[in-house]
Amino acid sequence: MARRAKIKRQEERDKFYIITNGKRTEYNYFTLLKSKKSIYDVTVEFTNSDPYGLVEYASRLVPESNQVWVVFDVDNSHKDGRLVQAIKLAESNGVKCAFSNLAFEVWLIDHFQKCNQYLDTDGHKRMLDKYLSEQKVGLKYDKADETVLEKYFVPNYEIAVDNAKAVFQTMMKEHIEKCGENSRPPIWNWNSCTTVYKLVEALKLSVC
Repeated sequence: MARRAKIKRQEERDKFYIITNGKRTEYNYFTLLKSKKSIYDVTVEFTNSDPYGLVEYASRLVPESNQVWVVFDVDNSHKDGRLVQAIKLAESNGVKCAFSNLAFEVWLIDHFQKCNQYLDTDGHKRMLDKYLSEQKVGLKYDKADETVLEKYFVPNYEIAVDNAKAVFQTMMKEHIEKCGENSRPPIWNWNSCTTVYKLVEALKLSVC
């Protein structure tokens, strides 16, 4: 009986936290995305930390929440030896992870085409500049420009979900065929891959 009551209380909680170490692009993007009206009460927070630090902070919010997500770039966190530690800590504490490799711009590119080729950060900017140029808006990509995110990216989030999901599922299929279902995916090697789509799907946004 006690277990059933605990599960019911968890289902009734509507608090949904998104914790990111991206002070500008990621924070602004998810704050704007909230306007699409999730079924949850969504809070977006910035925390100046690496993936492990994000998970440590996010873990404190789990007891009061329906879901808690951390959003981070792979960057050099694997070389620093803390990426896998962060993922394991998240798994043990009920925190969900949305990563991008190399950077959040992979997710933004998915708003207009599949990001499925090897790109460095300069390549991300070139592709986003090209997209904005094709919109005939005379703009270049600026990660701090909230207006560009609001007008040219956030409205296309459903396209991004489909594109990012297709790329991730292809990489997962290849990994499983090679290494088996129980091996940990080497996301640090998966350039131009992101699981931000999982977070966006979890928000259960209104499509109206």
